[in-house]
Amino acid sequence: MEYSNSHYEGNHISEELEKGTVFKIYPAAFNIVWGKDERYWKLPQEKEAATLVQVSWLEVTGWCDKVEKGTKYEVKFKVKLTPDSFGFNELPLYFMVKSGSKNLWKKIYLTKDANVESNGSYLVPNNLTITTTDSPYEDSKLCFGLYEVWSGKWKGGLIIQEVIIQKKD
Repeated sequence: MEYSNSHYEGNHISEELEKGTVFKIYPAAFNIVWGKDERYWKLPQEKEAATLVQVSWLEVTGWCDKVEKGTKYEVKFKVKLTPDSFGFNELPLYFMVKSGSKNLWKKIYLTKDANVESNGSYLVPNNLTITTTDSPYEDSKLCFGLYEVWSGKWKGGLIIQEVIIQKKD
């Protein structure tokens, strides 16, 4: 198997819910390491969720190029765990947001640090905000990512429903 063909490259389409204020990005738009290998992921169609079967290298990234320059945004992933999920009680997830040369990271233990909604979903992380670059010399798109690549331990049963990017005052 050739590794470069095992990675899924998303369509990078974002849905603008409120002009310049709220964007929703579905998993079909994400880049997913090992995403084309059915042993590891069940890939989405259009607005469906992506389901992690099992991986030891969790890396999901994407971006939104509809954001305004020099504007503060908050990024949240809407995720859920399947009843047979594993690895998320003891392993932290790392969330990243980047614009231009600025990047911020947040580490959380999903089952310990995050609040679960009544439908079983988590909206994570809290307070991951960044002001997009206003430099004419840097790319102003807002990049985001979800990672657990450092432990080498297997994890599975994570359902990624969407990413929500919201303008903050």
